[in-house]
Amino acid sequence: MKYNVQLMVLLCFALSILSAQDITQRNYLLGNWNGLRDSLEAKGLYIQPRVTVFNQNFVSGEGSNKSVFNGKTQLDVKFNGKTLGLNRWTLVTKAEYNFGNALDGSGQVLIPKNTAITFPGFESGERFDISNVYLVYGWKPGNQVVFGKINMVDMAAGTKFSGGAGLDAFWNLGFAAPVSGITPPYLFGAIASVGNEKLRWTFMAYDPVSVVGKTGFESPFDEGIVLSASPSLNVKIGKLMGSHSLRFVYSTQDGTNLYALGDISSPVTIPISDKKHRFYGSYAISQPIMKLNEDPSRSWGFFGQIAFSDGNPNPVDFSFFAGVGGNSFIRNRSQDKWGIALYNYSLSTIVDDIADSMGMPLRNEMGLEVFYQYWATNWFSLGADLQITDPIIKNNATATFLGLRSSIKL
Repeated sequence: MKYNVQLMVLLCFALSILSAQDITQRNYLLGNWNGLRDSLEAKGLYIQPRVTVFNQNFVSGEGSNKSVFNGKTQLDVKFNGKTLGLNRWTLVTKAEYNFGNALDGSGQVLIPKNTAITFPGFESGERFDISNVYLVYGWKPGNQVVFGKINMVDMAAGTKFSGGAGLDAFWNLGFAAPVSGITPPYLFGAIASVGNEKLRWTFMAYDPVSVVGKTGFESPFDEGIVLSASPSLNVKIGKLMGSHSLRFVYSTQDGTNLYALGDISSPVTIPISDKKHRFYGSYAISQPIMKLNEDPSRSWGFFGQIAFSDGNPNPVDFSFFAGVGGNSFIRNRSQDKWGIALYNYSLSTIVDDIADSMGMPLRNEMGLEVFYQYWATNWFSLGADLQITDPIIKNNATATFLGLRSSIKL
């Protein structure tokens, strides 16, 4: 399968070179499809295919060192109802297909090293899912309600300096879509955002069970409901506007799915918890440090988050990350992305005690990531990534990963 995808990309590249001379000026490899893309967008239909490939190498740590090739093809489709007289409504869908091989536990780390490949995951080396199927109702800029099946990795992709869904910025899940233990990677529910330029509130109500590989309609809310409220305040420091956000989450889900998180796996087998309900809270900051003279809409800055939970039945009782990154500070390279960040994740004392009794003492997992993504054109990028992790299992050696990533917007 991977060779078919590579052949398709190379063929598209060759055809576009033969058909036009302005290829470096395009926003997409295939341009406007001989006018079809422009015509569709004028009618409210936006189609954005993309292919991203990875080469990730496990350099040192527990396990056999190896190198893997994998990738993600995706098709984002948005339809604005304006042509049907429904100006406030938008339908958003996304199809994803992962191909290739994963590192499969190399280094025995807790937090996944490649967000894009982690979801929707792998089955016999490949996996397909329609990760977004939701409606958006908006009544003024920034005020909207979203409901349906929602890819939360995509939602986190818009986070300034640390988002990117594993395609444009950090690879590691700890930065791209931080693990909370209470919000599944793909969820079924609703998200409302209301406010103004100073203060914005985000409210969420969703099924606690992950809908990765599901529609969301199989048995919605059978295990309870999760409610979330998050105020975000914009504060100017100097001449630059940053944001400060709090999040409070409460789930009525019992402890029966204590470790069915869908994004991380416990290092030991844990008995079912008899505790009912769970909660989670966090504080996040995003603050620009410098805007770029060549494009003032772009900047780089500081970001961070600290989070706590009950620790039972939520297995992640504490997490912290901080870093700097954003658009490149290199002259005439503002389209490029870069970043360096550190994370710290702690599992609950229940996990610690059981692991210790089994002769497998745990520690907080700490990881460092550095990346740079070079955009040769508006549609083609090539980047490199380094990750160094002290794994959650205390006696395991430090794990090191090196990676290359290339992405083409078709």
